[in-house]
Amino acid sequence: MLEIDGLCKSYHGRMVLEPVRFFLPEGQCLGITGDNGSGKSTLLRLLAQVERPDGGDVRFRGRSILGDRKFLRSSVGYVPQHTDLMQDLTVERQLQLWQSACGLKQPLSGELSSLLGIEPMRKKKIRTLSGGMQRRVSIAMALMTDPQILIMDEATVGLDRDYRMGLLSWLEGYLARGGRLIWCSHDPEELDRLCGDRIRIRDGKMER
Repeated sequence: MLEIDGLCKSYHGRMVLEPVRFFLPEGQCLGITGDNGSGKSTLLRLLAQVERPDGGDVRFRGRSILGDRKFLRSSVGYVPQHTDLMQDLTVERQLQLWQSACGLKQPLSGELSSLLGIEPMRKKKIRTLSGGMQRRVSIAMALMTDPQILIMDEATVGLDRDYRMGLLSWLEGYLARGGRLIWCSHDPEELDRLCGDRIRIRDGKMER
């Protein structure tokens, strides 16, 4: 069980995310919806621990994982809304560095490489890729560790239809294997297809 207990965040004294609480069982997808600027991406950055919360806790199987970098690298995959890749590296080098950072013995699997069309891009520098191609590299990095928890913020934006549909099918299999997915999207079709439960963020407040 993944338990989110009172995560909150403020910037310069202004509360941008009021305390959020929810549970995410094994094999389930939680959809996150809301208008632009409502606090959705802030919540996902806190869950992925890209930013530190002002209060609250994140527990996995009863143990706090806040600040546990080893657990995050090995067991949490995160696709941010805006890709944060090293623009002067080749795709291959970017993946190699991430593999090393995560302590993985094996590189990106052939299945994932095929799913995301990575092979034709391996020798290209990140900065030469389109937004959709960079998104595929970011997704590949998130999936490399076969994470127990996936946090995906508008992950299909910019993807060609075939890659989008392939990813959605892969995620259905991931959930069937017991994965936990937090899926932020404006697309009703994606939300209906993947999510067993949803929450809405409105002006920094969580609504059911």
